[in-house]
Amino acid sequence: MNRNFGLVILFSFLFYSINSLAQGGELLIQQYSKGPRLDQNFSKWSIRLGPQLNRINTNLGTTSPTLTLGGLVELEYRLSKTVGLVSGAQFTPIHYSYPKGDSIATDRLKYITYPLLLRLQPTDKVSLGLGIIYQAFINGEKRVEIEDYAETTPYAEEIFKDSFGGVVQAVYHLNRRINIFANFRWIRRTSPPTQPQTNNTNGFQLGIVYRIWKSKLSP
Repeated sequence: MNRNFGLVILFSFLFYSINSLAQGGELLIQQYSKGPRLDQNFSKWSIRLGPQLNRINTNLGTTSPTLTLGGLVELEYRLSKTVGLVSGAQFTPIHYSYPKGDSIATDRLKYITYPLLLRLQPTDKVSLGLGIIYQAFINGEKRVEIEDYAETTPYAEEIFKDSFGGVVQAVYHLNRRINIFANFRWIRRTSPPTQPQTNNTNGFQLGIVYRIWKSKLSP
């Protein structure tokens, strides 16, 4: 129920933001239509997909992050040539290890992340983004390695929760179809004081996306 409620809030906010910013963008274009037409010939909608590397850690101070491979699909709505809204979905596995007695334990968590970013493109090659993310927990497990033996235990659903956070993004446009991006993202949610696990994480992501579709050019 909590996950469905969070998704409803996120997509309601997304719909409201797109409508509000789209109307604002159209008014600005009309207001300055007597000047240079900088917003001619751009596609309002585009879809991209690609792989993504994640290096995300907790804030406990006792864990070490492990590099993981995820993926994403990205939907962008352009208000103008230089301003756009970006959403989509990302498969985000998070792995980190920590000492447990005489052995090493590793938490392996899987999430689906739903971002909503405002992206600005000050130059032809560089874009900057800032936004919020909603992280939906799928499942997780703890793996404990003792010499040549490893034991894996699934986590109960009530330990890790769906959470909100933020993201800062830098994008390099390699060409018209391929973008390379780097994210710094953080998640915050209060956990019970008696619970050793935490929902608070932060870290970096690096990925590359390929445009598979775009709408017709706007006049």
